[in-house]
Amino acid sequence: MKLDREGIFKARPVSFGVKPSAQSQSLAVVMEFVILAQLDGTEWVDWSEYEEHRITGYFYVIKADGTVNVSTVDQLGAAIAWNGDLDYDPSAYVVQITVKNEEYNGRSSLKVGWINPGDFTPSASVAPPEEVTSLKARFGSLLRAAASTAPKPVKQEKLPF
Repeated sequence: MKLDREGIFKARPVSFGVKPSAQSQSLAVVMEFVILAQLDGTEWVDWSEYEEHRITGYFYVIKADGTVNVSTVDQLGAAIAWNGDLDYDPSAYVVQITVKNEEYNGRSSLKVGWINPGDFTPSASVAPPEEVTSLKARFGSLLRAAASTAPKPVKQEKLPF
């Protein structure tokens, strides 16, 4: 069954391949993943009692201009010990993948946006309130000064439609 939601998941790669682009010089490593667990707040929820869910991820290791995409190669190295081999078996690894909904040409689909090692500790996407207070004290005046010279939009009390 195809994965049906966004989130951070523990997953096992079950296939590995490469896909060259027909329109550019890019090259993607393509992996299909079986979902093992989902992060719910700070706890992992085991999916072993559910029907098997899968998602395919495309990791562009060569950019459209033919240069190496170093950050993606680093991600794969850290997550599955990838050594650059285009005929590789990552099935011994458990990884974490971040899945997000993506709009493209008017269509919406779930995409694997990031891969991390299985023991990676995800952090909250935004700072908690107590950290914001500390950050305000540290950077507030600097940011207000920088923002004071930035162009400002015109406020519209009534929308034109």
